[in-house]
Amino acid sequence: MLIGISSFFLISCSNNAPKETKMIPKEAMVVVSIDPNAFKEKLQNGGISLDSILSKGYQKDSTKPEDQQKVADFRNNSGINWEEKIHFFSYPQKENKDANIMNLLFSISDSAVFNRYLSKLNWKDKQTFSKEADYQYLPLSDNNILAWNKEHALVMIYENKVKPYYDTVNMRFVIPEKKDNKKTMLTELSRLFTQKESASMAAVKEFGKMFKTKAEGYVFASSGGSLAALSGMPLQLPKLEELVNNNYTSATLAFEEGKIIAKSVTHTNPLLSSILKKYAGPTVNTDLIKTFPSQNINAIVMASFNPAIFGGVLKELEVEGFVNEFLTKSGVTAAELYGSIKGDIAVVVSDLGMGMNEPQIRKDELSMVVKKPMGKLIINIPAGKPESFKKLMDKIAERGFAVKKGNEYKSGDLFGQIGIYMVANEQGMIIASDSITYTQYKSNSTKATINNEALNYFKGKSTVIYIDVANTLNGFIKDSSGGYYNSLITAKNTIKDIMGSSENYSDNSISSVLEINMQNQKQNSLVTLVSLFTNIAVDTRAVARREKEMEEKLFPSGIPTVIRAN
Repeated sequence: MLIGISSFFLISCSNNAPKETKMIPKEAMVVVSIDPNAFKEKLQNGGISLDSILSKGYQKDSTKPEDQQKVADFRNNSGINWEEKIHFFSYPQKENKDANIMNLLFSISDSAVFNRYLSKLNWKDKQTFSKEADYQYLPLSDNNILAWNKEHALVMIYENKVKPYYDTVNMRFVIPEKKDNKKTMLTELSRLFTQKESASMAAVKEFGKMFKTKAEGYVFASSGGSLAALSGMPLQLPKLEELVNNNYTSATLAFEEGKIIAKSVTHTNPLLSSILKKYAGPTVNTDLIKTFPSQNINAIVMASFNPAIFGGVLKELEVEGFVNEFLTKSGVTAAELYGSIKGDIAVVVSDLGMGMNEPQIRKDELSMVVKKPMGKLIINIPAGKPESFKKLMDKIAERGFAVKKGNEYKSGDLFGQIGIYMVANEQGMIIASDSITYTQYKSNSTKATINNEALNYFKGKSTVIYIDVANTLNGFIKDSSGGYYNSLITAKNTIKDIMGSSENYSDNSISSVLEINMQNQKQNSLVTLVSLFTNIAVDTRAVARREKEMEEKLFPSGIPTVIRAN
């Protein structure tokens, strides 16, 4: 008996999942959780209260006092427990692969107060409360129900995709009538309110482990929910379910001084783990970005992997022969296809902004004043096995997508029409925004301007992303005007850059991190971000008010229907 009690105690202590998550089914594809209390503490430590945020948000705004009171009642007199976590989760319905069920789960501090609050709310076609054995519910719309018991409340949205079908007799497409999903939703609600913990996300070890880390937000994604979609595929691949099932990704979001950090870990099943371990990849090749013909780099994306992993997946799925047979007409095998690349890729974007159309394409008054996005682009994909790469490029040239000139392949008419310049040779393929950018990049004469912090961050990673937010916004500010100019200036002075990376596979998992760095490195990032969003909200409301005032001056009796229609 003592052993049994001890085992129960250890199991209970090892499960850090919030108690309300026993209402989240195991087949949930994604769970997003936020901790309102943690947000509140971070703001208070930064000298900001929710009241002050709302007060500033109402500045330069015509929000009526009664509407402001509704917000206050929702916060203070609704019976909602703002000390507990709030969860959004989505899962597919087992009986209907076209149906997706989205839910918002939160806790109640006082069910009597919650009932009174709901009773006082009024809206068109509001229905009365109804009661089931384990919960009360209030239909909010045809596919939306609010249900609650003494501890928890759940807002369920039932999304059923109605697919048209072709009537071969009458020779026309028919859109089926939407069904009344109330009965189905009540069945799902009864299941969620009564399901055992063993059938819930609370029983998933990786899910509970995620909450050991103190954070303001959490995300958990499972591949299990995709099994229903796989079962509906016309071609059933051997071992595909084994490869996809029981892979989990958990992530935490934390607001720290000067930066926002999102950390994630992907836990893989035994089959996928064996593939990732066997075909472990290298780390990113920073030599590909040592030179770049611009001092205003906006973004960098790099990845490095072992191309043979594609062959490993095909072999495990027992479809390598089928794929090769399918590729026979193209004249290449699967091994030649993935063997043609080395496994490195680098993408660099610079000089983003808004520019005028070139004079030769200004065909009317609108094209003379409308601006379009401008920028430079380089995509570098080094070649793998020379014979495989050459064979692949020959096939591409045969189909007219490229033109072979000597030992080089250049972009054909199709690439030219979409504004892409491409050159490929034994070294690999380079795609550029234009021929001048390509020539300057290949000359290796201009050293890329990348801060050392980012370069050090790239070392030893399998994938990286870098976005210079401040520099990018600056490129658009120069050509910006109107009510959002101040918001762009504020954003530029608030956010510095974004850096993200992932490690190679290790210990049955893949770790990733994303950092959003602020200009102010001493202030908590949540406080900084709230201040930014509040200023943007004030600008947005001011712009909307000015537009409304202008409409009223131009059309005192209201905008004519013919103008609104166009």
